Amino acid sequence: MATSLYRRPCPRTLDRPIQVFGLEPEDLVGVGLVAIVLLFLVDGLIAVGTGLGLWIALLRLKAGKPPGHLFALAYRRGLIDLLPAALRAPQVLPRSVTKLSPFTGEEDDDLARSWWAHRRPPA
Repeated sequence: MATSLYRRPCPRTLDRPIQVFGLEPEDLVGVGLVAIVLLFLVDGLIAVGTGLGLWIALLRLKAGKPPGHLFALAYRRGLIDLLPAALRAPQVLPRSVTKLSPFTGEEDDDLARSWWAHRRPPA
């Protein structure tokens, strides 16, 4: 009977993110912003329907996946490169950079150097 206390499985994710209605706060804010924009641009019924559709789609897309899975998918498809520079994370290189070699003569070195040239090093 005492051995059953020691045979409990350890959860895979020890620190679970905060969830509101099944979504993380940033996802919920994104869905809300899309619905609010549609509310003012189109119609209330379309805004509510789109908000519910996005909510259900995000719930299903993120079910059982690790944190950052949707960002990794968007990066692999090249959608992150389409964002304006103000919305992109400064540490994320464009997908066209495939090699970051410290040696000169590699074809992607110039692109990587120009990408990082105007960025300040972390303090």
